[in-house]
Amino acid sequence: MDDNHFTELEIPIIDIADLRKPGTTGLSEVAQQLGRACREVGFFYIKNHGIEEGLIQQTFEMADTFFSQPLDAKLDYSMEKHSKCFRGYSPVLAELADGKRNSYELMEFSVDFPPNAPEVLAKMPMHGPNIWPQIDGYQGILTRYIDEMNRLGFDLMRGIAISLNLDEHYFFNAFNGRSFWQFRTVNYPKSSEIGQMAKKMPELEKRMEGIEIGDHNCGAHTDYGCLTILLANNPGLQVLSKNNIWFDAPVIENAYICNIGDMLQYWSRDAYVATKHRVLTNIPRLSLPFFFQPNYDSVIEPVSTMQGLPGKAYPPIQYGPYAYKNYRGIYPACPTYEGS
Repeated sequence: MDDNHFTELEIPIIDIADLRKPGTTGLSEVAQQLGRACREVGFFYIKNHGIEEGLIQQTFEMADTFFSQPLDAKLDYSMEKHSKCFRGYSPVLAELADGKRNSYELMEFSVDFPPNAPEVLAKMPMHGPNIWPQIDGYQGILTRYIDEMNRLGFDLMRGIAISLNLDEHYFFNAFNGRSFWQFRTVNYPKSSEIGQMAKKMPELEKRMEGIEIGDHNCGAHTDYGCLTILLANNPGLQVLSKNNIWFDAPVIENAYICNIGDMLQYWSRDAYVATKHRVLTNIPRLSLPFFFQPNYDSVIEPVSTMQGLPGKAYPPIQYGPYAYKNYRGIYPACPTYEGS
């Protein structure tokens, strides 16, 4: 690849229809395309993904309905006040990327554990109930969407496994058959609204004192997990090229944009690359990032099919503690079981 021409046109658009239909003859070709994208760019679009347009539209509508509420109503679902496992509402300037505060608000969800689940009673980090807004149809629609994302995630990881010369069920087995997913609905407000919203939260501002506000709506970062599957209703996503030039990754109709994270880069012994990205926008933007992750108790053992970097050791990593450490850095003002 010529780095001088590393533009949005070189984020490949991959037709995954044959990946989503077991037994089709085009599976190997799709896997090769995924592997090439993971090696060369770390980003790829997917089309013919099989997610119903109606469900996608309903999910965006539910996100918009929630974020259109007054701030006080949204704060009723605050993760800072009502969760010790990083679930619920996080207002503008409360979440970090690259050590700086981001200019968006979000609702965060993950695997839903009831309060009496053994993992919750044992105060296992990141285990607990979701906080669902009391909006008619909200929980049902988002739950359906999350279920579809999990199926899509396992299919994509099946193709990635084949691209690494692994058994197609390698990641399903390594995940112990279940993803410890994270899902967010994210709202990027108008720039003029951010300062006004922050002034209404003096307690949060005090706790975040000394942490710089970023120059971008979402600061430059790589995702820490395995695979991110994203839809957005407006542009703003930017990707860093190999020659350190930022370029726009446009919204493509009927296509998700996906990127791999640090954990998959490590899992592949650095054969696949987690690429830095950020968001810069002057217009309102809703996004639906789905983070497809290994199960909490999964042990990541870098695959033997790749050589790895000279002199670098690749010891096994337990995913849960690794993810927990990252989330504590992302949400510094949020309580955890450790502090109770």
